[in-house]
Amino acid sequence: MDIISLTIAGLFTLLTGAFIALLVLAIVFNVTAGQRYRENLAQKLDQLRLGKMLSALGIDTEVYLHSERILDIHQQMNRCSSCVNTDQCDDQLSDGAVGADEIDFCNNERSLQEMLRNGQPKVPS
Repeated sequence: MDIISLTIAGLFTLLTGAFIALLVLAIVFNVTAGQRYRENLAQKLDQLRLGKMLSALGIDTEVYLHSERILDIHQQMNRCSSCVNTDQCDDQLSDGAVGADEIDFCNNERSLQEMLRNGQPKVPS
């Protein structure tokens, strides 16, 4: 091999190593950013009745945040925050566990019942 071939092979090796290092950094950054985003989303969810409703229905909040689409979660949170049935919701939630057939007043009734029908993982016992 001549010096040009060795130089090109060395540059190629350096570029490949740099690419792999930057790829790993990008993956770590995205995973970290995703965790922070979901933690922030979980805090907002805890401030709404929706978080309590998920618990009352036996739906694990962490699994909910990781299995539902972010767009759907935001829509459900918006429906919950704009709800006018808060008194009825508070009454149902004060009793503890709520059955899926007892939430016809809820703006998220269809979404919640679909999650339960599709086998959304429950809160661990």
